[in-house]
Amino acid sequence: MKPPWRASRLALCAALAVPIMAGAQSPPGAPRSLAPDPTPPAPDTTPPDTTGPDAIQSEPLAPPATASPDPLTSPAPATATASPTANPSSTNPPPGAAGPPGLLSPDWQPRQAAELQALDKVDARVERLVVPVGQSARFGALEITVRACVVRPPDQASDAASLLQISDPHPGAPGFSGWMLAAEPALGLLEHPIYDIRVLGCR
Repeated sequence: MKPPWRASRLALCAALAVPIMAGAQSPPGAPRSLAPDPTPPAPDTTPPDTTGPDAIQSEPLAPPATASPDPLTSPAPATATASPTANPSSTNPPPGAAGPPGLLSPDWQPRQAAELQALDKVDARVERLVVPVGQSARFGALEITVRACVVRPPDQASDAASLLQISDPHPGAPGFSGWMLAAEPALGLLEHPIYDIRVLGCR
């Protein structure tokens, strides 16, 4: 059995031998450190070789295909439609007046005055009146104003039409405003119990 003082000396020698052996392996002048280096290795940033024979060549991807529209469910494209333009007639009617009824051609020719026949049904008095366009005449209680007077051209059947405005000042008395035709007097009549007006022609 070894004495206690010898065991303590052996333990002290063993403890001193570890740093002495570590210092013998380090180069002279280098600091002695038993801790590992905490700095991680730097990553490799060298770009890959794309020119060598084993390099992988990347190609651009094709765009995704789009589905074609279904002709049965897709709405048809709108198309602009030009509205037709009406052709103006060769004869302009007087202001505020439409063409005479029964008009077959726009070639009616204007005249300066209307020739009218006025009838008083009570005493059977008949009077012929020539009224210029734009003027008025009186027959009994009637006031007759001529707005226009037109005739058909010579190459058509003879006819005349006059735009008249006839009024009676008596309360409730009928009047007339419109076209009267010489050849078709039934198309425009003054329905008055006492007076009757007809168009004979234009001058």
